Amino acid sequence: MSDYGARINRALNYARERLPALVELDEVARIAAFSPYHFHRVFLLVVGETFAGFMRKRRLEWAAMELLNSRRRILDISLDAGYETQESFARAFKAQFDITPGRFRSRVRSPQEAFRGVQSAFEIQLGDLMKPAIVEWDHFVAVGLQKDYDHPDFSGALAQWEAFRIRSAEIDAVDRNCCYGVSVVSASTRRRNRCAGVFRYLAACEAADRVAPPEGMTRLLIPPQKYARYTFTGPVSGFQAFIMNVWTRYLPESGLEPIESPEIEVYDERFDLASHDSQMDYLIPIR
Repeated sequence: MSDYGARINRALNYARERLPALVELDEVARIAAFSPYHFHRVFLLVVGETFAGFMRKRRLEWAAMELLNSRRRILDISLDAGYETQESFARAFKAQFDITPGRFRSRVRSPQEAFRGVQSAFEIQLGDLMKPAIVEWDHFVAVGLQKDYDHPDFSGALAQWEAFRIRSAEIDAVDRNCCYGVSVVSASTRRRNRCAGVFRYLAACEAADRVAPPEGMTRLLIPPQKYARYTFTGPVSGFQAFIMNVWTRYLPESGLEPIESPEIEVYDERFDLASHDSQMDYLIPIR
């Protein structure tokens, strides 16, 4: 069943990447390497509901985030979420969240508040996918290109990584097959999922302790630390949403206490930018 769980997770990541578009059963069955009939049976067994019902809930979650983060008309959000009328959308939304879309927009202030008491449609535990491993790392030196952002910027980070790739040979790296994304963001900002303040991001690799960084690069000493390690499997475009889920759901449920220290993304031989099976580790410093 663990292999089935991994294949279902692959299909879920594929579906999540395409929200709010309607993804057909045949598509996700192909991604999971099942026949449509077998995928339906396995999905029902592993997740506990049909794929169609599961995706209806997920599109409503997507709509909730649109209401929270944009000023688009409710009617336009309704249509994008797959509802023919605003009235049918409002009925489905109230059934899911026990509040109308209009009241939700005017009263709710954050994703954590939005989904309090409501299990996310993607918050399913298949194997150990969303359970953190507790690991301890010794100190190391990260050297690379640093940039500050005033909000999380996925496209900007991709451009930053491309610039780092071009110059990475200048670094006397300990291991050229492993790179690190180091984020300096306050834990309080992460917990509230707010986008205020500076997000400092370093695309880097590990260098020897006393080696000076190349011109224009930054050297950052990462102290010895204990981390909660979460592993993401799927296309890189889904990683940012995964991080949000870690901070708003998985970490609070774990009972672990984050501390003010850099977060680390690990890109090793498991990472493949073009693959839906790519894996990345996300390390949160904990007490």
